[in-house]
Amino acid sequence: MQLKSLLSAFAILLSVCVGCGDGRPPAYPAKGRVVFADGSPVKVGTIESKSRLHGVQATASIELDGSFVFTTYSKGDGAVAGPHDCVVVQFVQAENIKNHKPSTLGVVNPKHASYASSNLQIEISPDKQNELVIEVQGVPKSKNGNAKSDHEQGIGGHTKE
Repeated sequence: MQLKSLLSAFAILLSVCVGCGDGRPPAYPAKGRVVFADGSPVKVGTIESKSRLHGVQATASIELDGSFVFTTYSKGDGAVAGPHDCVVVQFVQAENIKNHKPSTLGVVNPKHASYASSNLQIEISPDKQNELVIEVQGVPKSKNGNAKSDHEQGIGGHTKE
């Protein structure tokens, strides 16, 4: 009888641990908003974070109200605990279109699209709700009031290695 109880206990323990030990750090719920300095929402784009401790990335689409919910392993599960560097990426065609005057309204400064220059950081805690506010700068304007070109902003062309 003891052997049967022992086998039952082992089977229960084994079923509880299925999926345990996969070596991945756990993700914790993390959501928030991406906003400009005046509090207005970034209405389009993607936000990505990379854990400084584990190198694990979390991503999210930015909604029209600036909100996002991070995903690391499965939809909406959050991000791993600890400090993260972040980037905000938008695909906005603003140059070389005949008779087009680019608007800078709602366009994130391209410096925020690179981990090397974004300076955006967050901290994910396993003990908190992780309600984040990510503040970004908009595209700088040139002297004529239009968005600066990539060349004027010093973006593109050369990379540091």
